[in-house]
Amino acid sequence: MNSPTADTSPVPRFYDAFAPAAPAAPPLEGSRQAAVAIVGGGFTGLSAALHLRERGIDAIVLEAQEIGWGASGRNFGQVVPYFKHDQAHVLQYFGPALGERLIAAAAGGPDLVFELIRRYAIDCSAQRKGLVFAAHSPTGQAALEHRTAFWQRRGVPVEMRFGTDAEALIGSRYYAACSLDPRGGTLNPLAYVRGLAASAAKLGATLCTRSPVTSLTRAGSGWRLATPRGEVTAGTVVLATNAYTDRALWPGLRESLIPMRGYQLASKPISENLRRSILPQGQPLTDTRHLFSGVRLHADGRLHASTDGPAFDAAGEADLAAASRRLQIIFPQLGDIEWEYRWAGWVAMSYDLYPHLHELAPGLWSGLGYSGRGIALATLMGREIAMRIAGMPEGELAIPVTPLQPRRHHRLARPLVSSLMIYYRLHDAIADARRRRAQRAR
Repeated sequence: MNSPTADTSPVPRFYDAFAPAAPAAPPLEGSRQAAVAIVGGGFTGLSAALHLRERGIDAIVLEAQEIGWGASGRNFGQVVPYFKHDQAHVLQYFGPALGERLIAAAAGGPDLVFELIRRYAIDCSAQRKGLVFAAHSPTGQAALEHRTAFWQRRGVPVEMRFGTDAEALIGSRYYAACSLDPRGGTLNPLAYVRGLAASAAKLGATLCTRSPVTSLTRAGSGWRLATPRGEVTAGTVVLATNAYTDRALWPGLRESLIPMRGYQLASKPISENLRRSILPQGQPLTDTRHLFSGVRLHADGRLHASTDGPAFDAAGEADLAAASRRLQIIFPQLGDIEWEYRWAGWVAMSYDLYPHLHELAPGLWSGLGYSGRGIALATLMGREIAMRIAGMPEGELAIPVTPLQPRRHHRLARPLVSSLMIYYRLHDAIADARRRRAQRAR
């Protein structure tokens, strides 16, 4: 196994190599006025800008780095129609009426994403061949069967595959069962976020990169946003900075999240023979492990995997050996894996693992906390915020407006989550060992 050189570029070089350039977005200079100022040039902010401009509302986007520089451009690239929690939890947590509305909203997230891609001809390697969720344990299989039955009762063609049918779909005998959900898909997230930016700009949105907001203050009935070289006065502001929220931007906003590191790897292209035997029908694979189970095979033959690493260390390194070992167990035909690219970024985990829409003050909105489901949910959040600004009543929104709830014991989150991850690693290792024993017994 080769050890790749750490990718220190502003955005993942792997995605950048297959993405159109971002639209021109020079830094903010001087004083500007806008109906809506959006802080953050990722999925949420650019979806909000695009949907505002579709409704004829003036919008300016202020991005501290480059378009898609944060979590949006580092995403794994799966478009998922679920929250982190299952449907039973959603219904219990929010109640039947709101729970059903949220389940339907999340389920429609991929439709929104792929419709925007179609409508604006966004070149982002989008494929909608579905998503494979595999069971790594009997408990995981029961959960997948329950979820599959839930959607089948609603007429959605989600299906379970068992034994040789699962093997044919995945290219591995490791899993006894899996679920295939046709609603999801994959894309190049950096190309997608740049496409949202280009589409918003074509409709008249103003984009400013390298323009970090250094202060946010009241200005009459609106807001004043200062940057190093300019300022914007706006009637409404949207904070769309998610895991990259600065503590000084708004009190308590960052403390409502647990930003955690996510790590990804991409290999050198594998041989044509191997490509035909691994995920041969083109879907990505995720299994029911607690941690880091995503696997994709890209069109150029590169394997792409999410993997473990230090959860809170900005200088932490991905566990290459663990990633190789896991893929070699699932796909023993692989042999040694030569990892060529690696990158990491912050993922915004909310305390309840649901996205949150806040009206922090009159005319000040924030949407954040996608907990690893960012492409569909953040695109949906941007649309929801735009519709609310345009005057849609709250009762017609898919995502409820909730009060900001910063955690009083936020400093304890890291040690507690670190302990939980140790437990999850052990739990996953035990389940993997049991699965290997069951596989040998077959």
